[in-house]
Amino acid sequence: AAARKRAAFGTAALALAASGTVSLELAAAQTPMVIAYKLHWLSWMIMRRMVRLDTVTLVNLVSETRTVPECLGPDCTPDLIAARLAEVRTHPQAQAEAMRLTMERLGQGGEPPGLRAARAVLNRLDQTGASSA
Repeated sequence: AAARKRAAFGTAALALAASGTVSLELAAAQTPMVIAYKLHWLSWMIMRRMVRLDTVTLVNLVSETRTVPECLGPDCTPDLIAARLAEVRTHPQAQAEAMRLTMERLGQGGEPPGLRAARAVLNRLDQTGASSA
């Protein structure tokens, strides 16, 4: 199943994905992407007040870029998702450097990317002060 998923990611011209480690898998396959995640309005309000990050996509966090578009919470609408997908389809190479940098920083081929991603996100949270309770 994992090999089929990697093969599908590698042949896809574009992906719409939920937020999470799937963005790292897509980056490893060099597949341009848009991240979308719908939250209950109350969860969204709580998260926005607690989290001090301007992005949730692991590729954006690890590469310290904002090249992967996000449609989160109230922005997770069909019209906005379609517009973001059209933008990425028009300029598929715009994310290439961020994906390459992400894989480099995560030491592609070494320890599991999920573990490295978690460490990178925690380091980023420490830098922004968002991890203090």
